[in-house]
Amino acid sequence: MKAIGAQKFATFALSIFLVTGLAACGGQNVPPPAAKTEPAPQTGKAAKEAWEVEFEKTVEAAKQEGEVAIIGPAATSREQLMAEFEKAYPGIKVKYVGMRPSMAVPKILAEQQQGKYLTDILIEGGQQIAFDLYPAGATDDVRKFIVFPDIKDDSHWHLGYEAGYSMANNTGQFVFAVLALPNVHINNDVIPEGEITSFQDLLDPKWKGKMVLQDFSKQAQGHGLLSALAATEGKDFVLKLLEQKPLILDDPRQIVEAYATGKYPIGLGLDNAKLRQFKDQGVIKKSGKLQPPKSEMLSTFPIGVFKNQPHPNATKVFINWFLSKEGQSKFVELTRETQSRRNDVPPSPSPDVRGWDKIDYKTSNLEKGGLEAAKWVTELSKTYFTK
Repeated sequence: MKAIGAQKFATFALSIFLVTGLAACGGQNVPPPAAKTEPAPQTGKAAKEAWEVEFEKTVEAAKQEGEVAIIGPAATSREQLMAEFEKAYPGIKVKYVGMRPSMAVPKILAEQQQGKYLTDILIEGGQQIAFDLYPAGATDDVRKFIVFPDIKDDSHWHLGYEAGYSMANNTGQFVFAVLALPNVHINNDVIPEGEITSFQDLLDPKWKGKMVLQDFSKQAQGHGLLSALAATEGKDFVLKLLEQKPLILDDPRQIVEAYATGKYPIGLGLDNAKLRQFKDQGVIKKSGKLQPPKSEMLSTFPIGVFKNQPHPNATKVFINWFLSKEGQSKFVELTRETQSRRNDVPPSPSPDVRGWDKIDYKTSNLEKGGLEAAKWVTELSKTYFTK
């Protein structure tokens, strides 16, 4: 018992010693051991935004689909553009079919009536969607496919992001590029510069039989030009212009050939890409454009989506790439035929394409005035070609 008492006393004495020792050190408390903490969550530039995570998943799903099916103009430049997309997103192939949008309409409608959905996207077929596909419920809304915040940024688009939809009359398409209308090509190897200075000059009897016009019974360049002239110069002007007996051809190359060789030195509805080929070959040296001081009407170049896409993820990937700075830069570089609405891409390298400084936009070929004029030209063609 004495031994136990001595042990308790020693323990008590040690406690007193520790307390007094701590007091002598200034009364500082000994801090408890540091608690273990988890690493802070990743923030800043290294963190991925929600849209990036979503898009990465979309890309992987698109690779599983393997391809995206697109209809657009039958042009080498468009095929080159598709190859650029395939470089940007390996594993997603583009099944590209080049055909006139007017030919695509009956194909798509017939397929959908049979419950077949074989194509995802239509590019540069604005009036076909506005006239036929959208009213038939054959299309989807591009808005649903936009993921990149960059695309929705107003500062990146001339007239703003929303104008891409309103310029297409809110038919679910998005207008990414434009071409100023109306314009008429003048072969200055044959007709000296300055001899024709206004559209009214084209009605001079001396130009009768000196014009070539693309068949305007189809919704292509000839139809688009006459529609623009009807909207800006008036329907009576178009009727008088047709009294000048233009040579009407369907094949775009034959039209440019007739113009470039000088027999028909006034070109109505020429294909700019094919005209450039004749310039490069030296067949024509001087070719000018008759245009108003500032163009108030625009021919629009939209991208549209068919309903029930067979490759919805690949469709989303293509649309976001195509409307991005990279995609639009490639489009302008390769096609050279239009002015992109994006402010952060270089202007068209072609001097034939009017820049925004010469455009005073009032309407487009897909808005009310333009659509009404286009419908009038379509009805006119039914009587003109049956005479």
